[in-house]
Amino acid sequence: MTEFEKEIDAAFQAAWHADKGGDEKWNAVMQQYGAEPLNEGLKKELLNSEMKIARGAFPIELRRVMEKIMAKHPNEAQTFQMDAKVLEYYQKIKPFSGLGDIFANAATGTQKYSQGLQKEKTKTIKCKNCGAPRLEEMQYDNCMFCGGELAESF
Repeated sequence: MTEFEKEIDAAFQAAWHADKGGDEKWNAVMQQYGAEPLNEGLKKELLNSEMKIARGAFPIELRRVMEKIMAKHPNEAQTFQMDAKVLEYYQKIKPFSGLGDIFANAATGTQKYSQGLQKEKTKTIKCKNCGAPRLEEMQYDNCMFCGGELAESF
Protein backbone atom coordinates (compact mmCIF):
# COMPACT_ATOMS: atom_id res chain seq x y z
CA MET A 1 0.00 0.00 0.00
CA THR A 2 1.45 3.37 -1.02
CA GLU A 3 1.65 6.39 1.26
CA PHE A 4 -1.12 8.01 -0.82
CA GLU A 5 -3.43 5.01 -0.31
CA LYS A 6 -2.65 4.94 3.41
CA GLU A 7 -3.53 8.61 3.80
CA ILE A 8 -6.74 8.28 1.78
CA ASP A 9 -7.77 5.24 3.83
CA ALA A 10 -6.92 6.96 7.13
CA ALA A 11 -8.99 10.02 6.14
CA PHE A 12 -11.89 7.79 5.03
CA GLN A 13 -11.82 5.88 8.33
CA ALA A 14 -11.50 9.06 10.42
CA ALA A 15 -14.52 10.59 8.65
CA TRP A 16 -16.56 7.37 8.97
CA HIS A 17 -15.81 6.95 12.69
CA ALA A 18 -16.57 10.59 13.52
CA ASP A 19 -19.77 11.55 15.28
CA LYS A 20 -22.71 12.52 13.07
CA GLY A 21 -21.69 15.76 11.35
CA GLY A 22 -18.07 15.51 12.53
CA ASP A 23 -16.33 15.86 15.87
CA GLU A 24 -13.09 17.17 17.37
CA LYS A 25 -11.02 14.22 16.11
CA TRP A 26 -12.31 14.80 12.58
CA ASN A 27 -11.69 18.54 12.89
CA ALA A 28 -8.09 17.74 13.85
CA VAL A 29 -7.69 15.65 10.67
CA MET A 30 -9.08 18.50 8.60
CA GLN A 31 -6.76 20.96 10.30
CA GLN A 32 -3.78 18.64 9.78
CA TYR A 33 -4.35 18.80 6.00
CA GLY A 34 -5.41 22.44 5.91
CA ALA A 35 -8.89 21.57 4.63
CA GLU A 36 -11.66 24.08 5.25
CA PRO A 37 -14.47 22.74 7.47
CA LEU A 38 -18.11 23.64 6.93
CA ASN A 39 -19.39 26.42 9.15
CA GLU A 40 -21.84 25.49 11.90
CA GLY A 41 -24.81 27.11 10.13
CA LEU A 42 -24.25 25.07 6.99
CA LYS A 43 -23.73 21.88 9.01
CA LYS A 44 -27.07 22.48 10.73
CA GLU A 45 -28.74 23.10 7.36
CA LEU A 46 -27.28 19.89 5.92
CA LEU A 47 -28.30 17.86 8.98
CA ASN A 48 -31.89 19.02 8.38
CA SER A 49 -31.80 18.52 4.59
CA GLU A 50 -33.16 15.65 2.51
CA MET A 51 -29.71 14.06 2.34
CA LYS A 52 -29.58 12.35 5.72
CA ILE A 53 -26.55 10.85 7.39
CA ALA A 54 -26.59 8.36 10.24
CA ARG A 55 -22.98 8.90 11.29
CA GLY A 56 -19.67 10.38 10.25
CA ALA A 57 -18.43 13.65 8.82
CA PHE A 58 -20.09 15.25 5.81
CA PRO A 59 -18.95 13.90 2.43
CA ILE A 60 -17.90 17.35 1.24
CA GLU A 61 -15.47 17.63 4.15
CA LEU A 62 -13.96 14.24 3.31
CA ARG A 63 -13.65 15.40 -0.31
CA ARG A 64 -11.78 18.50 0.82
CA VAL A 65 -9.32 16.40 2.83
CA MET A 66 -8.83 13.97 -0.06
CA GLU A 67 -8.19 16.90 -2.42
CA LYS A 68 -5.37 18.03 -0.11
CA ILE A 69 -3.95 14.49 -0.06
CA MET A 70 -4.14 14.37 -3.87
CA ALA A 71 -2.24 17.65 -4.11
CA LYS A 72 0.42 16.18 -1.82
CA HIS A 73 0.79 13.06 -4.02
CA PRO A 74 0.13 14.25 -7.60
CA ASN A 75 1.50 11.15 -9.37
CA GLU A 76 -0.65 8.65 -7.49
CA ALA A 77 -3.64 10.99 -7.59
CA GLN A 78 -3.88 10.85 -11.39
CA THR A 79 -5.78 7.56 -11.33
CA PHE A 80 -7.75 8.20 -8.13
CA GLN A 81 -11.53 8.19 -8.63
CA MET A 82 -12.68 10.93 -6.24
CA ASP A 83 -16.41 10.82 -7.03
CA ALA A 84 -16.52 7.04 -6.66
CA LYS A 85 -14.76 7.21 -3.28
CA VAL A 86 -17.09 9.95 -2.01
CA LEU A 87 -20.11 7.95 -3.17
CA GLU A 88 -18.73 4.83 -1.45
CA TYR A 89 -18.39 6.87 1.73
CA TYR A 90 -21.94 8.24 1.45
CA GLN A 91 -23.29 4.71 1.02
CA LYS A 92 -21.68 3.81 4.36
CA ILE A 93 -23.01 6.81 6.32
CA LYS A 94 -26.54 7.15 4.98
CA PRO A 95 -29.38 5.77 7.11
CA PHE A 96 -30.77 2.33 6.33
CA SER A 97 -33.85 2.56 4.15
CA GLY A 98 -35.88 -0.59 4.26
CA LEU A 99 -39.03 1.11 3.04
CA GLY A 100 -39.26 -0.43 -0.42
CA ASP A 101 -42.59 -2.14 0.31
CA ILE A 102 -44.16 1.05 1.64
CA PHE A 103 -43.23 2.97 -1.51
CA ALA A 104 -44.44 0.15 -3.75
CA ASN A 105 -47.78 0.22 -1.91
CA ALA A 106 -47.99 3.99 -2.26
CA ALA A 107 -47.28 3.79 -5.97
CA THR A 108 -50.20 1.41 -6.55
CA GLY A 109 -52.59 3.72 -4.67
CA THR A 110 -51.44 6.83 -6.49
CA GLN A 111 -53.59 6.18 -9.58
CA LYS A 112 -56.69 5.64 -7.48
CA TYR A 113 -56.38 8.73 -5.29
CA SER A 114 -54.62 11.18 -7.60
CA GLN A 115 -57.04 11.41 -10.52
CA GLY A 116 -57.18 14.90 -11.97
CA LEU A 117 -53.88 16.00 -10.47
CA GLN A 118 -51.23 17.30 -12.82
CA LYS A 119 -47.61 16.31 -12.87
CA GLU A 120 -45.31 18.69 -11.05
CA LYS A 121 -44.15 21.62 -13.11
CA THR A 122 -40.88 22.33 -11.33
CA LYS A 123 -37.52 20.74 -11.79
CA THR A 124 -35.01 19.99 -9.10
CA ILE A 125 -31.34 20.23 -9.91
CA LYS A 126 -29.62 17.25 -8.36
CA CYS A 127 -26.00 16.31 -7.84
CA LYS A 128 -24.93 13.77 -10.45
CA ASN A 129 -22.74 12.03 -7.85
CA CYS A 130 -24.90 11.60 -4.72
CA GLY A 131 -28.36 12.77 -5.89
CA ALA A 132 -28.71 15.56 -3.34
CA PRO A 133 -30.98 18.41 -4.42
CA ARG A 134 -29.32 21.80 -4.44
CA LEU A 135 -29.94 23.62 -1.19
CA GLU A 136 -29.70 27.22 -2.34
CA GLU A 137 -31.66 28.97 -5.07
CA MET A 138 -28.51 30.33 -6.73
CA GLN A 139 -26.28 27.27 -6.24
CA TYR A 140 -25.05 26.12 -9.65
CA ASP A 141 -21.47 24.96 -9.12
CA ASN A 142 -20.78 22.15 -6.62
CA CYS A 143 -22.96 20.10 -4.33
CA MET A 144 -22.96 21.40 -0.78
CA PHE A 145 -23.34 17.82 0.47
CA CYS A 146 -20.62 15.83 -1.33
CA GLY A 147 -18.80 18.50 -3.36
CA GLY A 148 -19.63 16.90 -6.71
CA GLU A 149 -20.88 18.83 -9.74
CA LEU A 150 -24.54 19.81 -9.88
CA ALA A 151 -25.37 18.79 -13.41
CA GLU A 152 -28.34 16.45 -13.40
CA SER A 153 -31.87 17.85 -13.59
CA PHE A 154 -35.07 15.90 -13.24
